[in-house]
Amino acid sequence: MTTISMPPYPTGTAAQIAARQYSYLFQMAQQLNLALEALESGAAVQGQGGVQQAPSGSAMAALQQQYENLRSQIVKTAEQVEKTTESLTAQLREEYVAQSEFGTYVQRLSAYLEANPEALTQYYGFWSDLQANVAAVDAAFTHYRLDTQGYIRTGIVSYDGDTPVYGVAVGQNLTTREVDGETVVEQNNFRAVFTARRLGFWQDDTEIAYLSDNRLYITDITVLSGLNVGQWRMDSTAGLAFQWMGG
Repeated sequence: MTTISMPPYPTGTAAQIAARQYSYLFQMAQQLNLALEALESGAAVQGQGGVQQAPSGSAMAALQQQYENLRSQIVKTAEQVEKTTESLTAQLREEYVAQSEFGTYVQRLSAYLEANPEALTQYYGFWSDLQANVAAVDAAFTHYRLDTQGYIRTGIVSYDGDTPVYGVAVGQNLTTREVDGETVVEQNNFRAVFTARRLGFWQDDTEIAYLSDNRLYITDITVLSGLNVGQWRMDSTAGLAFQWMGG
């Protein structure tokens, strides 16, 4: 059985430590790549000591655990950390104002774009303010205000351990309505997340439904009229009835 040697003890200057750690990670990455290739192809790997079979699932789990331990050790004991990030931001606004004898209406649209190596995120906002002239128009209110925000994120939407999962997330945040000084807040923290292998729907921090591997998983469901299952139809318009739809 082939084993991976433990990393060298961090001694010397920061540059020397970084060089030794890089060399160790490079060698370990080579070993992991060879093991993964052998595991995927199912073929034997020719090594210096003879023929070695592809590592088992437990061996790969041990390698992954060594990787996690080493990464954690490097991060915790690093004397020099360098992170370079380039980002791009842009802000767009549009404002519409209408005034007449019936009152004043102001509408403002905004978009904020944020791009970095992890993702491209677009934030959208809508704000409107209406003040009615009650002397000129019959209205049940004199002041109505609406404020809502949403976002679209393209890039890394989650992590599977240390592996990033790429996709698209679309969400709606709070909506605030203020009518004559009384404020009503609507909790709309609902979002949909699209990835290559999964389509998930979230309410706040809970995934309430997802589609994966040709199956739909859902926490709760409400059928307003009828439901077709194969050649059968379940109808609730007049009680609960099952009807055969086949020939």
